[in-house]
Amino acid sequence: MPTSLTEVNPTEGARRVALAYLAQAHRASRHLDDPDEPEALHAFRVGMRRLRSCLRAYAPILGDTLGGKLRRQVKKIASATNPGRDAEVQLRWALELGRPDDPAEAPGVTWLAGRLEAQRDEAYAHARDALLERFDALEKKLRRRLQTYTVERVVGEDEPSMRFGAVAAAALALQAHALREDLAQVKGVEDEAIAHRARIHGKRLRYLLEPFATEVPSVKPVVKRLKGLQDLLGDLNDLHNLNDTLGRALEDSALARAKRLREEATAIDFDLSETLARDERAGLLAMLQRVQAGRRDGIERLLRDWLAEGGALEALLADVDGVMAELRGPPPPPVEIERKLLLRELPPACREVEPATIDQGYLPGRTLIERVRRIRDGRGERYRRTVKYGAGIRRVELEEECDRAVFEALWALTQGRRVRKRRYRLPEGELVWEVDAFDDRELTLAEVELPHEDHEVTYPEWLAPYVVRDVTDEPEFVNARLAK
Repeated sequence: MPTSLTEVNPTEGARRVALAYLAQAHRASRHLDDPDEPEALHAFRVGMRRLRSCLRAYAPILGDTLGGKLRRQVKKIASATNPGRDAEVQLRWALELGRPDDPAEAPGVTWLAGRLEAQRDEAYAHARDALLERFDALEKKLRRRLQTYTVERVVGEDEPSMRFGAVAAAALALQAHALREDLAQVKGVEDEAIAHRARIHGKRLRYLLEPFATEVPSVKPVVKRLKGLQDLLGDLNDLHNLNDTLGRALEDSALARAKRLREEATAIDFDLSETLARDERAGLLAMLQRVQAGRRDGIERLLRDWLAEGGALEALLADVDGVMAELRGPPPPPVEIERKLLLRELPPACREVEPATIDQGYLPGRTLIERVRRIRDGRGERYRRTVKYGAGIRRVELEEECDRAVFEALWALTQGRRVRKRRYRLPEGELVWEVDAFDDRELTLAEVELPHEDHEVTYPEWLAPYVVRDVTDEPEFVNARLAK
């Protein structure tokens, strides 16, 4: 079996990617309760998110391997770290936007930071306690189901030639389209929810690209630029969430302050100076103003740098298209599927059609034999070069137009291997029958090109009485053999 991820079959490829992401989450889970590994929870979170994206993107290939119950467990465990991560991110933003060295703002910054730290620590402690045991059981089930699979083959049928690279390209196309469609709707700050949805599509797109980074050189720069877009969209989402948090914090702070003032005012010896000095509102309001300014600036940068005509998004998606082309690999060679019949004479129906006169010759060769052809008909004179490979009903056919000078140069090499014939083209339903009457011998053949090998052929009424037999599989009726 090929080792390249792009070349393996789709079932093998999807499982390799899923197992790699599961292993990433498993390695991180070993350190979840280690105080010296503060990034373990984040690494675990990323691994689970990548795993979910993989299972979602390749669900049609994985089929019922996992089942709804296991998928729900993956989602539940992947989401368990969300509250802690949200509080952690908002704490970082609060400390960045707040000014704890400003006496007026310090109470608000300190109060909000303490509140977010408590939320983060409580959420992460709960996540660590709940994750280890649940994930260990889930990881064993997932690994067992992903590591082995059954392949059904029908005797006599060709092995499917689909590559995982082509399947991955199709999955990338869906995510790239979703990213483009969502970002096209973003016009201002009021569309932050749509921008957040686009960010999720961007993440999934990156997770689908990353497994191919070592095999497809163009993946790494695309992932890097995609990360830049994701960071900008992530900042917008973080500021949007912090805006809501600050709104609630202002309300909670006001209620807490009012309660403190009431309690202190009813005391026998009351002194309100400390409570009055400890006013969180100035710091919270200052942060709120900076958050809103950051949101406006972020949207402006998104619209200017990424979404404007000719902006970075167009270039990024063009590069994603390039990666998809590499993953798909070269297109399969064009195939001619054709049946050939020996006729006892030229059917009268042909005489109602103006024929084309064809001169064709074959260049020396054994495995690959090139044919050159001159066609004269009502449209004038045309020239073609053709190489066919194979035998029977299905053959590879590579063909291109050439000019007269090329034709004449090659024609000189075909001496002794030439055919001259008149060709009559008669459409019949979805097919076109071509009847060749040879000028240099008593021979009439009919050919019809089919959409697929199993297409049922019914002889037209004007043709049927003149058919001697089907000679598709008889080599002596191949034009290259007839040439003289």
